[in-house]
Amino acid sequence: MNATPRTQSTPVHSSPSPSSSRGSLAAFPPPRCNRCDFGARPFGRGAAGELLREYAARWQRVLVDPGTTERRVGALAWSPLEHGCHVRDMCLLFHRQLDATLGAPDGSGAPASAAVTVPDGARGLDVPGLYRDEDPRQVGEELGRAADALARRFDRLTDEDWERLDPRFPDDCLTVDFFTRHFFHDVAHDLGEVLRASV
Repeated sequence: MNATPRTQSTPVHSSPSPSSSRGSLAAFPPPRCNRCDFGARPFGRGAAGELLREYAARWQRVLVDPGTTERRVGALAWSPLEHGCHVRDMCLLFHRQLDATLGAPDGSGAPASAAVTVPDGARGLDVPGLYRDEDPRQVGEELGRAADALARRFDRLTDEDWERLDPRFPDDCLTVDFFTRHFFHDVAHDLGEVLRASV
């Protein structure tokens, strides 16, 4: 049986967003992907929070399926439960990405729009565990809370925040905008793997 540890998502590389698309109404140029439909639905920055809430609701419906722990789907051969755990943890971990780019929300340089804390559930990321052993309904609840906290943070981002560069990397395209697009692609991709297998 596949023993899947908690993991962190790796961004899928694509061309950076052109400077002409920047601004509060700019649409994220989505990563190209032959395995999910994310590229077919670009969205504006102002819709990021609502889109994440929509995906979270769809994931919660998946996680109440009685077969969520049994079927193996996608290139990683994860169960729907394991994919759901991955999405929950991506939501929690993305707070750290925002903190690294915008500054920690403790008075050390963070803009007011980013003044939130990582949800308590994030402490579980530091404890080794197996996705397959988790309770699907609890994961659904945790995913909902984690997604809502991150969605509220997206709602507060300013145009300046979206354009902020990650100071850890010497690349002028690695902005909050860039990482957010790839985060959403991962959320959509995992959901697509699960839904295709259920047809």
